[in-house]
Amino acid sequence: MFFKNQNCLLGLKEKYQSRSFTASEFTRLIRRQFPAADFSFRTRRDYAVDPDMVIVAGSYDYYYDQQGLPHTEITLCYHPEQELYLGSCLNWEQISFDIAECIGHELVHRKQHKTKSKLASYISQLSDPEKKVEQEYLGAEEELEAYGFSIAAESITFNKEYHSCTMYVIYANTFDNDHSVVVKLEQQIVKYLIQLTGVR
Repeated sequence: MFFKNQNCLLGLKEKYQSRSFTASEFTRLIRRQFPAADFSFRTRRDYAVDPDMVIVAGSYDYYYDQQGLPHTEITLCYHPEQELYLGSCLNWEQISFDIAECIGHELVHRKQHKTKSKLASYISQLSDPEKKVEQEYLGAEEELEAYGFSIAAESITFNKEYHSCTMYVIYANTFDNDHSVVVKLEQQIVKYLIQLTGVR
């Protein structure tokens, strides 16, 4: 599924790189590549996003899934003051990866809910409130598995060691006081490296 989605989006480059889009038009182009019964896409503006960049975020909704509604929402974030995006200036490779990875990450969460897996939470021992919240989010077993997928996908797509992948570095820094979490993450990474390599 990951590679299928990634290749589908990469295939848009040749056809649309000479076009220009508003943010909403680009979101609509991406949305048309995925079944509306499963996925919804929205456009958002944020000054944290640089011009000519598109930042991807996602969420899975178990309640919507139970009701037969689109279960995964993908948000494409754009710079607030940029009116047009030139296809020739977009990093199609990065955008294709980010969207496919985000969808894959959320589908891991969907599978967790579907199988009703009992996944443990993580209780941080840190006193700093902000770092405590971050540890308890990233350290939960459901996120360890989902980010294990994300890191494996990045490693394979960009042909690099998983230790240098963005989220791996974040985990290593976040849990420098508890290496057992990083060990669990590595187990998930290896699992998904094997799975993804087998279907590529």
